[in-house]
Amino acid sequence: MKKITLIGLLCFLLFMGLSGCGSTTASNALPTSTTIPTFSFVVPTEAPSVATVAAATSAAQSAGALDPQLVEAGRGRYEVLGCAECHGAQGEGTENGPSLITSTISQADFIGFMRSGGSVGSAHQYSTNRLSDSGGRNLYQYLLSIRQSE
Repeated sequence: MKKITLIGLLCFLLFMGLSGCGSTTASNALPTSTTIPTFSFVVPTEAPSVATVAAATSAAQSAGALDPQLVEAGRGRYEVLGCAECHGAQGEGTENGPSLITSTISQADFIGFMRSGGSVGSAHQYSTNRLSDSGGRNLYQYLLSIRQSE
């Protein structure tokens, strides 16, 4: 019985091996096309130009016009931050701080100075929770108004 089972198994394996080798259908089959995804870079469209508050403020400064509301808000920042203690009530300067009337610093440099403290150090270092960007612009407007009134 073992011989019959062993012979049957060998015949089966031989039959399976030979049936796969002589197949003609696989060699006559046409190759299929496979699509490969490709990607191309699309240049983004340019954003539309929008007038911002900063652009309007710089345009107003270049024209020499000061917004009275911004000047008044800047006066409030001047008082709250205690600028008068060193620079005088009208920015004229004292022995503790230079005159702000004669300063010719730009608005961007002024706000940068107020953020970093510049060469003065932490005495003029204000974070955004004490002096926001709009607060810095208002304070600059106030200093310009003092300069123009002299």
